[in-house]
Amino acid sequence: MIKQDLFMHLSADNNFSVLNRIINILNRRRVRIRTLAAQEHPDDFRKGSVSMVIHTTTEMADKVKLQLEKLIEVDQVTYQVQPVSEPAEKEKIIYSL
Repeated sequence: MIKQDLFMHLSADNNFSVLNRIINILNRRRVRIRTLAAQEHPDDFRKGSVSMVIHTTTEMADKVKLQLEKLIEVDQVTYQVQPVSEPAEKEKIIYSL
């Protein structure tokens, strides 16, 4: 159970409280959020997405993914191990979200 950086992306309805509930799920499980970017879908203001880098184990990421998928507004959640180890490269990925 080694903690590592994971890139998580989810798409959801663009409601006022959905971002708050996403963060609460992560906080309750003591998952550290390294970066978070939320954006409205360019073609439909009622849809949005959240991209974040979290620091946790893959087992906890599976649990978080299941909890996030239970939210009514959330359509899809995916995550992958952050492949970049160089700090400069990591910053490029974060700013290009």
